Amino acid sequence: MRRFLTVATVVALSVPAFAQGSEPEVTVTATRVSVPVENVGDDVDIITQEQIKEMGFTSITDVLKYVAGVHFYSTGGWGKQSNIFVQGLKGRYILVLVNGAPVNDPSTPDGNANFEWIDLDNVEKIEVLKGSQSALYGSEAIAGVINIITKKPEKNTFSVRLEGGKYKTFKENIYGALRLKSGFLSFSAENFKTNGFSATNEKAGKWTYNEDNDPFHYTTGTVSFGYFPSENVKLYGDFLVKGGYTDYDAGTFPARTDYDRLFSDLKAEIVSSDNLSWEILLSNNKENRESFDSGHGIYNGITRFISISPTYYLNNNAFLKLSASYRYEKVRSDYFNPIYNSHFTANKSQFIRSLFIEGYTEFHSVSISAAGRVDNHSRFGSHGTYKLSLSYRFSPTKTLIKGQYGTGFKAPTISELYGYYTSPYGKTVGNPNLDPEKSEGWNITLQQDIPLLKTSVSAAYFKNRVWDRITTVKNGTTTTYTNSGKLRTEGLELKGEISPFDFLKVYGNYTHTNVVGKESDKLRIPKDSFTLGFKLSYGRLTFNGWAEHYSSRKDLDYSTWPARVVRLSAFTTYNCYVSYALNDRVNLYAKGVNLTDKKYELAYGYNTMGRALFVGTDFRF
Repeated sequence: MRRFLTVATVVALSVPAFAQGSEPEVTVTATRVSVPVENVGDDVDIITQEQIKEMGFTSITDVLKYVAGVHFYSTGGWGKQSNIFVQGLKGRYILVLVNGAPVNDPSTPDGNANFEWIDLDNVEKIEVLKGSQSALYGSEAIAGVINIITKKPEKNTFSVRLEGGKYKTFKENIYGALRLKSGFLSFSAENFKTNGFSATNEKAGKWTYNEDNDPFHYTTGTVSFGYFPSENVKLYGDFLVKGGYTDYDAGTFPARTDYDRLFSDLKAEIVSSDNLSWEILLSNNKENRESFDSGHGIYNGITRFISISPTYYLNNNAFLKLSASYRYEKVRSDYFNPIYNSHFTANKSQFIRSLFIEGYTEFHSVSISAAGRVDNHSRFGSHGTYKLSLSYRFSPTKTLIKGQYGTGFKAPTISELYGYYTSPYGKTVGNPNLDPEKSEGWNITLQQDIPLLKTSVSAAYFKNRVWDRITTVKNGTTTTYTNSGKLRTEGLELKGEISPFDFLKVYGNYTHTNVVGKESDKLRIPKDSFTLGFKLSYGRLTFNGWAEHYSSRKDLDYSTWPARVVRLSAFTTYNCYVSYALNDRVNLYAKGVNLTDKKYELAYGYNTMGRALFVGTDFRF
């Protein structure tokens, strides 16, 4: 059999913002091959399904906002438009994957992933790779990569989860898995429904504000399989279907978005010799949104992806990986508003062909990886990126030093290249001659473990620079896109965890972020944020409590023309999650959100959840 690199356990600060149980063995996508987390020079956070369950998280944004260096905003709660920032960079610079397959929606103006529609059904773990990853993953991966990995069951299981609480919120989840002689078969289904609360308040202005509640509902079904016809061949596949709707506020007009999604992937892992293995990945992601307000909009985005990746193992501690991939995007967007006589359309496709090479080696206490990539875009041609990372562990003192430098790029979206929007005030047209945005970024991390005190602390400094940015320029009544301007972000992440007693863990993180660029680049990003929490375990009872803090932030008040700069107040919220195991099969839990009923905003004029209680139970068979 081929010689695999040893897969090590995660060091404590792989997931510093969360109370952790036993440190599970994991594989990471920072090198696209399984290596120990401590041997990766990148800033990596890994959130397992156990940690998701312990904190009572409902959506992916619930999870991500507690990761150091990641910030979040939404326009009104569950199902409403939301986005995240990684190291001070917007969602347009973040690539989101499911099992390594891209799921960013090309029909959105910036090519963002639809975070508000990504739930945690069938998730095994989430890996957050911060910093420039374009040398491994191509376009969008300037700020980092979020890889959502689905469950691969090891035994037969069946579980039912029921939950309900404030705002007439109900969630039902069923999961079943059958372990077979030559693989596995699993299925999951989840239904979520809430009456919600009003997305907006009076500060949003009369053209947006509506005091009625804004409900949200989705139903998700997933089927996954693994088939292992021989010791050297493994096949994995997933098929997901999701549908739902969300109401939002548009003044006196009824406003609603219907959503449906189809996702499928197929992965083959083949060992052809002691030193050579192959990975073949195919995926298709189709997302449809239809909006109804004073106008009517249809937005269809399709992403198809294929990659072939051989890996050659030079010895037990070194490998060379090659990959060729093809990514195709197609958009059909059309919006018409008869009241304001406005119309938007974008019906085009584009593709990117890519080649990359990566090398990795270990010697003594040093691990080094390097990667180079060339992407060929159907419109602007070829662009190259590269990356170098290093990790050094000084075993006598349990000290770990990590560093990474990489370059990146962001391809223009289809809307930016070909979009067309008209209104009584003028028109906006795409620019097919746009170049990609370019970037460079680096980080350095110092981590110190103190086994005697069951303590781990780390400090990381990051810096990113983006240029040739895609911005708008106006000529008379016509607006178009151009490449101009620069952006710089830098900051500090502090993380720590201590377990002074077997029944107690204290954990936390702090992030300082500084953004240098246009005023719009700084909106909704706190300069200072922290999470501080603890976990108590006593017999069958577990209690988690934590606080989340954002400093004041800038935003825009769109109820005036032109929009004026305003400041969102600082806030701290307190939350908890308690669970009690009646026996090995039945678990009861309750979670409290915003326990002090703090009034705060993540976006100006948009409400957030007040004090809320949710209770539920798990049945496992």
